[in-house]
Amino acid sequence: MKTIGSKWKIPVMWYLMLNDGQHYNELKRSIGSITNTMLTKSLRELEEDGLLKRISKGTVPPSVTYHLTDTGKDLIYTMGDLFEWERNIWKKNNGINVKRDSTTLLCNEVSFFNLLFF
Repeated sequence: MKTIGSKWKIPVMWYLMLNDGQHYNELKRSIGSITNTMLTKSLRELEEDGLLKRISKGTVPPSVTYHLTDTGKDLIYTMGDLFEWERNIWKKNNGINVKRDSTTLLCNEVSFFNLLFF
């Protein structure tokens, strides 16, 4: 749970899965309300855990991109199966057809993980 238990790690990984090779500011804009401190902390911890890699081009000014590792991709796809299971249970219990647009999907999935981990 320590690996993905932080509030921001799953959204960071999710946005890297949607658009691999993002710069820090691209990630910050994509996620929205995350602070610089929490984004930096989440990126460092995910890198330490082997779920993403930081690639520096060695240029001036510095150009750094973040990429999911194979382990990180495996984890995201596994979470996708969990999201689908949760969605099926929700539809079954509520009898509602869930719209699958990406914004709703991400909000529902992040909310679901907040319920699981917080």
